[in-house]
Amino acid sequence: MPAPRPLILVADDDDFAREDIGDALALQSYRLAFAKTAQEALEKTRMESPDLVILDLVFPDCDDLALLRQVKALPNAPEVVMVSGNTDEYGLIVEAIKLGAFDYVRKPYSLQELLNRVEKALHLRSLKVSQSQLVRELRSHFGLDGLLGESPAMKQVRGTLQRLADFEGCVLIRGDSGTGKELAARTLHYASKRANKPFVVVNCAAIPETLTESILFGHRKGAFTGAVDSAQGKFELAADGTVFLDEIGDMPLRQQAALLRVLEYRHFTPVGDTRERECLARFVFATNRDLKQAVREGAFREDLYHRINVSNILLPSLSTRPEDIPELVEHYSARLCSEMGRSPVLVSKTVLKVFAHYDWPGNVRELRNVLEAAIMLMEKSDQELTPEHLPADILVVQSSDEPQYTQIERNEKELIVEVLCKHRGNQTKAAEALGFHRNTLGRKIRYYSISIGEKGGQG
Repeated sequence: MPAPRPLILVADDDDFAREDIGDALALQSYRLAFAKTAQEALEKTRMESPDLVILDLVFPDCDDLALLRQVKALPNAPEVVMVSGNTDEYGLIVEAIKLGAFDYVRKPYSLQELLNRVEKALHLRSLKVSQSQLVRELRSHFGLDGLLGESPAMKQVRGTLQRLADFEGCVLIRGDSGTGKELAARTLHYASKRANKPFVVVNCAAIPETLTESILFGHRKGAFTGAVDSAQGKFELAADGTVFLDEIGDMPLRQQAALLRVLEYRHFTPVGDTRERECLARFVFATNRDLKQAVREGAFREDLYHRINVSNILLPSLSTRPEDIPELVEHYSARLCSEMGRSPVLVSKTVLKVFAHYDWPGNVRELRNVLEAAIMLMEKSDQELTPEHLPADILVVQSSDEPQYTQIERNEKELIVEVLCKHRGNQTKAAEALGFHRNTLGRKIRYYSISIGEKGGQG
C-alpha cells in the first residue's frame, strides 16, 4: 500500500490567502487542513499531526511568534514555512528561523515560489522521519534487551547501563575479548538522549602511533607528508554524539597525554592548525587489559586512568554464566538462519550439553562463530543442529578435574582425543583407527574422563 500523501495545514487569518494557497496545493494532490485563528491552528496541529504548517507570521489572537513556539514544542513537531506580509518584519523572520521555522515567503509571492518552499520542507520532513525510524530500529537492536541473559551478572549489567544512559561523565567498560564491550557501548548510546547523534568507534590498537592525533583530531592540508587534503578527525565527526575508544589500554603514552587534555579542557586542535575546536561528545572506553597493572608498569598514565574510570562496567565471561547459553543459542541461531535465508533450526539438547561443558575462551563472539560454522555445514533439509555439525575442538570436551596421569597415559589420552576429533566423535571409526576393540575404547574414554558430544556410538 503506497504511503499517504503529506498533510499540510494552511494557517492564515486572511480568507483569500488560505483559498489561494489551498488551490495551489490541491493541484499537487497534497492532503489539506485549514485554520483561520492561532487557537484553531494549534488544536489542529495537535489533533491531526500535519507534516507541514504554512503559518502566517502574525495572528490577531496571539502574540508575535507565540504560535510558532507552541507548534515547535509539540511532540513530532511539523516543519513550518512562515508567510510574511510586512517588509518591516525582518527581525521577526530571523527570530522565527532561530525558533525552528524551515523557511519563509514574503507577500506578495508567486505560487511557484511557495510550492518550491513546500517541496523542500517536506523533503526535510521525510529525512527526519527516516532518521527517527532508523533510531528506533537501532534502539530496538542495541537496546537493553539486546544484551541477552537472565543470569544475575547480566541483569546487573543492564541495570548499570540504564542508570548511566544519560550520565555525562566517562564510562569504562571492562571485559575479556568477545564479551560484547562494543555492544554495551552502543546500548549505552542508543538508550541515551544522544541516540540520534553519531556513534563513532575508534580502535586504539589498530591506529599507527604516528597517525593517532591526526585520526582523533583531524589535520590541515600539508600538515605532514601525505596530507594532500584537510580531514576531520573522529572527535569532530562525533559532534555531540558518542565517541567509543576501544582497546584504550593500547594507546601510546604520548597520545594518552593529548587525550587527557581533551577530556580535561574539552578542546582539541587539528594537526597543523592553530584554531581550537570544542569537543561536545560523550566518551565511552573499553579494555580487556588490567589498567591498574598497566599503571604500575608505567604503560598507562595514572591521571588518565582516574579520568576515564569515573564509572565502570564489568562484562562477565560466558564461562561464568552458563545458564545464559540456551538463550544466546536460540537468539543467534534464529538470526543466522535468517541471514542465510534458511528456515529456523532446532538446536539439540546434546549440543546444548556440549556447549555447557565448553569453557568458551572467545566468549559470546566465539559462540556465535561456532553456530555460524555449524549452520553452514547443515543440509537445507536438516531441521536440527546436532553434534555432527560442530567443530572438532568443541565436540570433544575434557573434564577440568581430571586425575594426575603418567606421561604414557597423557600421551595415550591426547592420541585418543585427536583421533576422536578426526572422526567427529564416531567411536567405531576411532576404535578402528586406533586398533582398539570398540569396548576397549569405551573404557579408556571413561577412564580419561573424555566427554564426547555425539549422536550415537555406532556411527
